[in-house]
Amino acid sequence: TALGAAASLLLATLAQAATVRVDGHEIHYEVHGDPGSGGAPVLMLHGGMMTFASSFGAMTPELARDRPVIGVEQQGHGHTPLNSTPITLEAMRRDTLGVLDALSVEKAHVVGFSAGGMLGLELAVNAPERVASLTVISAAARPGGFVPGIIRMQKEPGYQPPPEVLALMPSEEDFARMAAEIAEKNPGGAATAPETMQKLTAFITSGWGWPDEQIEEITVPVLVVNGDNDFILPEHALHLARTIPDAQLAILPGTTHLTILEQPELLPMIRRFLREERAEAGE
Repeated sequence: TALGAAASLLLATLAQAATVRVDGHEIHYEVHGDPGSGGAPVLMLHGGMMTFASSFGAMTPELARDRPVIGVEQQGHGHTPLNSTPITLEAMRRDTLGVLDALSVEKAHVVGFSAGGMLGLELAVNAPERVASLTVISAAARPGGFVPGIIRMQKEPGYQPPPEVLALMPSEEDFARMAAEIAEKNPGGAATAPETMQKLTAFITSGWGWPDEQIEEITVPVLVVNGDNDFILPEHALHLARTIPDAQLAILPGTTHLTILEQPELLPMIRRFLREERAEAGE
């Protein structure tokens, strides 16, 4: 969209971009504002096969008016090259915390979309001391939270899902656009996108996730946001919000996994939640 293109141009102009070595490999990140200016910054975690700009470019300028914003790009995404390790929640957690350590950021308000939302849950479960609050957008706590057939499509290449499930998937044009952005930005060029997709497929079809016993021990403030026609079942989002103590829930109407970041209600909702949590924490 024109708004997204303008926001991406603004991001490219204003961002302080850098890389940090974590476990021997490079992780790219961007900073908007001064993360040492006091209070916890906002840490934004992009979706699978996306970049910081394509996930959050349109909303970052507004969020950065309230508080510094940090965007981390996981391996094989955006400017971060692939490395020899699999894509796992644990590896993404280490890489992300490596960026926060490099910036001397003790805690951050985490906003994650899709795979980034799953990473946000991973941080809340296994590194809660680094999380000031968590906004989970269109993300599941386990494979069973997906619409039936979504995971099976990736496990069984010959499986033909029902038309209503297939309609939720990115189109060939969507995948081509994602691949082109990675090819343009990534040091590995055009070869990066298919290799990243293979790693993501291996991850999403693995035994990832957390039982309710771990989810109900999350102590950080949480906002769960989902589309009513999402990859992620609305009833799973409801279950997630009811299992996490005192979590808030928003189901956006007329919204799919591919359109949720474009919904005009989303940004004001996130900003209000962050203002409430910063006020509660005395930031």
